[in-house]
Amino acid sequence: MLRSLIRLYLIVVIGGGLTIAFINTSFSQLFHERVTQTERGAGRTYAFVLEDYLQRHAGPERAAALAELKKHGSEGFRLMTIDAVEPLVGKRQWRELRDGKLVLDDDTTSYYLPLPDGIVVNARRSEATTVEIQALAYALLALATLLSVVVWVHYHWRELRKLEAAARVFGSGNLSTRAQLSKKSNIYELSQQFNEMARQIEASILHQREMMHGISHELKTPLARLEFGLALLQSPESPERQRERQMALRKDVRELDELVTELLTLSRLEQGDGHLVLMQVSVDELLDSVAASMSNDVADRSLTLSVSTAGMSAAGGAAARAPVSRLPIARTPTYHVCDPKLVARALLNLLRNSTRYAQQAISLSAAAGAAGALVLIVEDDGPGIPLAERGRVFEPFHRLDASRDRHTGGFGLGLAIVWRVALVHGGDVRLEEAASGGARFVITLPALPLPVPAKESVPRDAVRHG
Repeated sequence: MLRSLIRLYLIVVIGGGLTIAFINTSFSQLFHERVTQTERGAGRTYAFVLEDYLQRHAGPERAAALAELKKHGSEGFRLMTIDAVEPLVGKRQWRELRDGKLVLDDDTTSYYLPLPDGIVVNARRSEATTVEIQALAYALLALATLLSVVVWVHYHWRELRKLEAAARVFGSGNLSTRAQLSKKSNIYELSQQFNEMARQIEASILHQREMMHGISHELKTPLARLEFGLALLQSPESPERQRERQMALRKDVRELDELVTELLTLSRLEQGDGHLVLMQVSVDELLDSVAASMSNDVADRSLTLSVSTAGMSAAGGAAARAPVSRLPIARTPTYHVCDPKLVARALLNLLRNSTRYAQQAISLSAAAGAAGALVLIVEDDGPGIPLAERGRVFEPFHRLDASRDRHTGGFGLGLAIVWRVALVHGGDVRLEEAASGGARFVITLPALPLPVPAKESVPRDAVRHG
């Protein structure tokens, strides 16, 4: 900080010195006329007395009179003819000198006073200050500049020390530390940027901790079951019982594989939109493919799945396809640019979530949003989600209650993936209450530019197996 103060002071001193030098060398020419008028007004009495004195000592006595004047001053008086002065002054000054006016030379250090007999008196302008006084004046100027810089820097120094202390405490591991600066501070915006950075780092670290805790918790149960199952395989049992044990072990392995797949998907989505594969997708085909892939799950639970889009209707139900409940949709986009696999994955996660809690019906619909956005809605007639819990359902490994265990609530990653899919598309997802009292998930996907000119529809099989 002291080095910064010294640099600032040197810059101010150098700038001030250059300014003073510029004033001394250029202002005399820039304001020559004004200085001349001032000199004429201030030295009017002096010029009158000098002229009267020299007029009274005309002829041979004038040289002796000038010599006497030089004894009492340092002006360096000398007499010149008016023609000899012409090369030493400018044209305007020459005209004023011929008109009988006092004029100054270009650098305003000496003057020319014309006498009635055609003789011109040349002398230096008297300076009231000495070199020592000027040096003292400049020293006082430098001191005043230093004091001003110290006063100005002291306030900023104090604020920077606060920011430095906050950064040091934050770096030592106290992630809740924030810089508390006054809004009047000149570095208030910098402190706000620091606080925002600290908030994001804290949220990221806490998220990673929660993820690690959730992963270890989710892995512990299937691994324990695998270890227990392997131990049971060593005991003598009937072939049928052995096959049952092997099937249970395979199920646990598939569960671990699904968990790892979910974690890899979530990790890829958290890296941003770098993995997006954008293409122009038919909304009708996308929703129809998702509904077709859910038909067996819906039929197994004796539910009705209705799908509604503009210009196309499809429904999936138990044994027969149920009637479609048409939503009041206006101008639903026929095509939309998105990553079809990710969007299909998000819809499948929402539908699977709905099948666990729906009582009779689930609906999947598409609508047009503002500025060409696509709005996808999944709702059910289940018990719904309490208002206090709606803000946390998109957190990884979060389950609402103990009853929603692995068999009813999955791994707790499905809704987190839905939220990330919407986020990487630049959109969002909301959880609302359906008209039937169940859960209503609304995904908004904004209009995105098409990276390739060709129109492509999402293949049914790709959605079904993606």
